[in-house]
Amino acid sequence: MQRRFARLFLVTALIAAVLSATAPAGAHDPEEHHPGPGSSAPDQHTKNMKLLSNVARSAPATQSDLAFSGKYAFAGNYLGFRVLDVSDPENPVVVTDFRCNGAQSDLSVYGGLLFQSVDAPQNHGGCNSSGAGVTASTPGMFEGVRIFDISDPASPVHLTSVQTDCGSHTHTLVPDPAKARVLVYVSSYPLGNAAQGPNCVRAEDGGGHSKISIIDVPMAAPAAATVSPYFLDPATEWATYPLQNTTFTFRACHDVSVFMEIGKAAAACMSEAQLWDISNPAAPVLEWRYDNPAIQPANIDLFHSASFSWDGSVVAFGDESGGGGAPRCTNPNDRQGRIWFVDAARGTELASYKVPRSETGTCTMHNFNFVPLAKGRKVLVSSAYTAGTTVVDVDKLLAGASEATAEIGFYKPSGSNTWSSYWYNGFIYANDIARGLDIMLLSDSARAGARKLPMLNPQTQIDLIR
Repeated sequence: MQRRFARLFLVTALIAAVLSATAPAGAHDPEEHHPGPGSSAPDQHTKNMKLLSNVARSAPATQSDLAFSGKYAFAGNYLGFRVLDVSDPENPVVVTDFRCNGAQSDLSVYGGLLFQSVDAPQNHGGCNSSGAGVTASTPGMFEGVRIFDISDPASPVHLTSVQTDCGSHTHTLVPDPAKARVLVYVSSYPLGNAAQGPNCVRAEDGGGHSKISIIDVPMAAPAAATVSPYFLDPATEWATYPLQNTTFTFRACHDVSVFMEIGKAAAACMSEAQLWDISNPAAPVLEWRYDNPAIQPANIDLFHSASFSWDGSVVAFGDESGGGGAPRCTNPNDRQGRIWFVDAARGTELASYKVPRSETGTCTMHNFNFVPLAKGRKVLVSSAYTAGTTVVDVDKLLAGASEATAEIGFYKPSGSNTWSSYWYNGFIYANDIARGLDIMLLSDSARAGARKLPMLNPQTQIDLIR
């Protein structure tokens, strides 16, 4: 199988090399389709991207974020998570389909542990919990982070559930091996009736959450985890979002990405983005803020995700315009639903990007990461909901190229609604809300020399690549 796949890779790489000499970036052959399982119409894609496999979801639950360790991909969903052996990307195998109820099941893995975010009130912290009729005031209710032992990936063991104020919409692992612990930065906010949780809005927190929770997890005793707050800088913007016939005014973060070697964190804090010094990871310090007038809370825009280039020089901040429920790619030239590239040293805007095609479905740029390339080369992989997955040469953007010229390739499966798309060890993995896990091959010189990593939590980068 490995020899057969090696031949496949060489053939597709040679084909891509020929095509790249004769076809413009993003050229699409309408006769060449690779529909995924259950497709009712042809896929749309560039010639240099191929769908290798699809693992359909096992139940009608939203599929969410991804994490990776060795040969395993960990795929979250609102009913729990799946562990897949992806050592043969053409034939991935589900190792376990582990049920542990609770949206939105953001996942991270580290040192034989798995962490799962829960941001919908549950009647208790166990895996057989229910959210039916449960509110923030229900006695014994739970929202926060569950911790599992995954030393045997086929048989996860629930170790403990850690309650955090306002639940855990997302979380970010911050390894601290010198102290034999891992910190977990928990992002949450009181937007929408399902995300209220306990202690979302308290007078002592400034009346609007205004913090992240930091969970301190001893690696030898995860059940002894403790929680402390990190309060956002007092000058952090207040944002007012209209939703469900009311308004929600607060300060909070949607997601945080960390880069351990440089001691920095990029925080997507709703209506503004921030860079923190985390040389002391238990006590972040604000360095700069990036406020973009295109991000309008009244339009339900929010800074959603962040990622560092592997040389640490650029931070990408994503704008989930419309809250992930609106068609914000109908005009590829407007300023909605973009990824904004910012100078990491100064906080100045460098360029921006979104899919250079009109997409009428629910669309905005969503979860993404940089391909681990040396010598400062910057190539980004991103999901875009119904627009599927896109790959962009950020260096070209920074040099002034248009989005259409800078796009290296894209893949839009039939019926796509892609939550997360990430590069990991030679392939692109996309967790699609309805389709399940898609694995794709990019055959293009832009990927040449990409490093292999022992593991990847997309929001936790460890070492600089020079």
